[in-house]
Amino acid sequence: MRRALLIGINYIGTSSQLSGCINDINNVGSYLLNTRKYNSFLVLTDNTQFKPTKANILQAFNIFFTNVRAGDELWFHYSGHGTLLRDTNRDEESGFDSCICPIDYEKSGVISDDTIRQMLAQRVPAGVKLYIVLDACHSGTGCDLRYKYDDNSYLINKQASASLPKKYIPTDWSLKQTSYEFKKYNKTIGEVYSISGCQDNQTSADAYIEGQATGALTFILLSCLRANSPATYKWKHLLKDICCSEKIRGFTQKTCITSGTPINLESNVFSGNVGQTRNINSTLDTIIAPRSTHSHNTHTLSKIILTN
Repeated sequence: MRRALLIGINYIGTSSQLSGCINDINNVGSYLLNTRKYNSFLVLTDNTQFKPTKANILQAFNIFFTNVRAGDELWFHYSGHGTLLRDTNRDEESGFDSCICPIDYEKSGVISDDTIRQMLAQRVPAGVKLYIVLDACHSGTGCDLRYKYDDNSYLINKQASASLPKKYIPTDWSLKQTSYEFKKYNKTIGEVYSISGCQDNQTSADAYIEGQATGALTFILLSCLRANSPATYKWKHLLKDICCSEKIRGFTQKTCITSGTPINLESNVFSGNVGQTRNINSTLDTIIAPRSTHSHNTHTLSKIILTN
């Protein structure tokens, strides 16, 4: 079985409204259905019958693991606002919990990384893979996983005064990546991988790219996955491709990958499928006009909105 839980929240009609989160979920769902051959979907958006309230999201977390067994692949994708709250159980090196914001967050509160770890990461059984994508602000350690991987690849032979190229060509960039271990967090039993839109202290972009409102991470991630063979596409290349594409498109956010068990960055993101050769050409068609939004309660919503 391949099952996806897809949550996209535009907060329609509120002062914190976003534009691209439902599009993100539709685009990810299409990719998972047609390319990854997923056969089970749970979807919560502003427009679905069951809204992405805090109670419904937590219930969906439970349904997500129904009849899951070894050999299954799971995908949780969240596109919406993220925020930080002061850590109260002292498990965060930064002193803050990374949280996602349900559609009713002002009434019911947020969902912390502690909860995501407990209800998702720690429940993945042996032999099962869970891919998590958090296209939200302050999401770097949004699942409280033990291992973290960052990319600092740089443009080869770039003149100090020269602007970045308009097209991302992987061979023009020298690979440089680092890893870190959060020893307070236990390893997970199953394989859990999380791709975050930004670092904990950064914001993620709600952008307008190539004619559509979209999250910057979701757009770039799907572009990378569609352009490369699942049989040969390595973790180190995915992380590099996303981060370099973010730079070229003018986004200040810096994607990272975290995992519940160590990743061999030379290993493939997926396995067993035949696809295209490794290649991604990411061209510029992005309108940027940042604006941050703030709630009236204690949760600061700072997802950058890029629009015209």
